[in-house]
Amino acid sequence: MTGVTVVGGGLAGMTAAWTIRGLGLPVRLLEAGPELGGMAGSRVIDGRVEDHGVHIFPAWYRNTLRLVAELGIAGNLRETKNFHQLLPGEFPAFRTAVTPAADRLLFYYGVIDLLSQEYGARDESLHDFLRSRRYLTEAAIADIEHLFVASSAAESDAVSAAGFRGSIAAFARHPGRVRMPRGDLQQWFIGPFRQRLEADGVEVRTGRELIEVSVHGDRLQALTVRDDDGTAVTEDVTGHVVLAVPHGRLSALGGDLTGALRPPYGVDELTSRPLGALHLYLRRRLPGLPDEHIRLVGSPHAITLIDVGRAWGRHRTSVLNCVVGRVARLVELSEAEAVKLLVDELMTFLPELTWDDIEHVCYQPHFTAPFFAPGPGSGRYRPQSTTALANLHIAGDFCAAPPGVAGMESAVRSGLTAAESVRRALRPELPPVRIDRIGDISPSAARGLRMALAPFAAAVRSLAGRTRRRR
Repeated sequence: MTGVTVVGGGLAGMTAAWTIRGLGLPVRLLEAGPELGGMAGSRVIDGRVEDHGVHIFPAWYRNTLRLVAELGIAGNLRETKNFHQLLPGEFPAFRTAVTPAADRLLFYYGVIDLLSQEYGARDESLHDFLRSRRYLTEAAIADIEHLFVASSAAESDAVSAAGFRGSIAAFARHPGRVRMPRGDLQQWFIGPFRQRLEADGVEVRTGRELIEVSVHGDRLQALTVRDDDGTAVTEDVTGHVVLAVPHGRLSALGGDLTGALRPPYGVDELTSRPLGALHLYLRRRLPGLPDEHIRLVGSPHAITLIDVGRAWGRHRTSVLNCVVGRVARLVELSEAEAVKLLVDELMTFLPELTWDDIEHVCYQPHFTAPFFAPGPGSGRYRPQSTTALANLHIAGDFCAAPPGVAGMESAVRSGLTAAESVRRALRPELPPVRIDRIGDISPSAARGLRMALAPFAAAVRSLAGRTRRRR
């Protein structure tokens, strides 16, 4: 085979194929599943198109939003105004903040404190950072931890403090409305993306699973790919290859390949965790719900949801798309037991919801398709797109990225860095691939602000303690 073969049709692989084709190179894209998109895609389950979960596009997703604009589908996203928070017993009253004012002020001071840290190669867990800050109240810590679990599936002791700092800095440096798709990502993002790929000459083949590679010297020598019918075919590699597969799959391809990654620590140290999805199709429009994201504060399984029946405008009834941050707690339960537990939990927040309202349930725990969750110190294990093999490049959300960059932005960014690696090898005369930087906050500036506000924070902490003792 000649040209460039991209293995893995998730968002990283699609971005790599799109960008490499833009360099004037022939590209073939192989995907093991029946559709492209990976975790950003959708599947047909029981005759319905079901997203992997609920997706958002923050303003700091600079490379992702630029890609959307290049594809001509920016109109397929809409801006959201609020992120609603619901406490048990308060429906239909939603809040924008849930902790008392003193705790919120201490939380903001904690954010400044975190931004003042210079981690570099050093790192710690978010849990360790929060617990070492004696000015933080238990209420402030609990709110931070629950909010993070709801979005990342990782508990605070498994979360990188440096990564959390990076995401806060990104939101601060690139403020703006969060966008969400006007419907399922297959129709509004991945489907149009595939159409543009094929229209531009990318050869897309689904149902092609990579099962083995062979390395000879400093080159990737051959790929063995299994078709849908079970037939395995081995091809010599005469061009370049971009592997855009999950890090666990990369590890399974053997030490000859993983030993060529840079840095050469191996991807076995990286971790992923399942982020569950529960979609409830109702027989009626549930009253009192907004058409934007809702966080169920104090939810034991860290549930957030959106009524896409309202948000997408294509349903006369409510369709509750729920993200289950702590789905790993349900691994020992049957599907029926897990669904009952989660629906009962929803009913404690949404008293209008009854079992008779539910017409159809789609539960996706994603135990076999986990979400990459950067842990403390994981930055030194995330591989570069360029490898020690002259014709091999790597893409995926687990690849090296600035702290805090994860999810779709990390996947897109890795596709761009893989394309740049290919450009340097095959089209060095062309200008570099554009990769937009994510802004940061100066630690020294944050330290100055932290020191200036220290007396104020001490007074607020004292006030919060006195208020609790009176209660």
